[in-house]
Amino acid sequence: MASELESLLPGGRLQPGSAVSVGPDLPLLLALAAPAATEAGAWAVVGLPQLGVLAAESMGLDVGTGLWVDRPGRRWPEVVATLAEAVPVLLLGPLGPAPGRQGRRLAAVLRRSGAVLLTTGAWEGAGLRMAVTASRWEGVGAGHGLLRARRVQVSATGRGAAGGAPRSVRLWLPGPDGRACPIDRPDDHSVENPLESPLEGTPETPRAVDTPAGEPPAAPAGEVRRGGLHVVG
Repeated sequence: MASELESLLPGGRLQPGSAVSVGPDLPLLLALAAPAATEAGAWAVVGLPQLGVLAAESMGLDVGTGLWVDRPGRRWPEVVATLAEAVPVLLLGPLGPAPGRQGRRLAAVLRRSGAVLLTTGAWEGAGLRMAVTASRWEGVGAGHGLLRARRVQVSATGRGAAGGAPRSVRLWLPGPDGRACPIDRPDDHSVENPLESPLEGTPETPRAVDTPAGEPPAAPAGEVRRGGLHVVG
């Protein structure tokens, strides 16, 4: 995990038995999950059929130790609770809030087992809420080029041990190698809106494209989105 993301976590790591809401950004979800899953030795993803093997692997997850439950159905809280008894790191799609008693049971299972829950949807019991609040892709010019890397700003708010004033960091997510990495510039934090100003001293920063507000979240590295076919000639 990039040191910038670690600085947003209490103690620099995901706390056992906790739930963290990361919003709809899959690269952020994977960047947080990878080191925790490497340390724990196993992980599971529930309700995220769009998450591909290549994307998970490119962000550092060992796909050989992962479990996929693409469509857990209406009783998904029971599925997650069962997995939490055996799998230390859980990635959860936007399945909606867990109903009262089921939500309390799931929170109790997390505390007892020490499993970490990372959810892309809103989660009432989340002690920490993180989100990509600005992003900018590098590598595409005027209608040509390849998406190489994405500069982002990640913000966090929390309660309890993760509480305090809202805080933000900026980093490559993903970087040129497909993983999260820092943006090396000493005066980055002096820029009021860092994503509006071009960065110097970064690895080969071609022309950038901004992600418009309201667009769907960027696909993780390794994922290919289907587009329409056009007949030419």
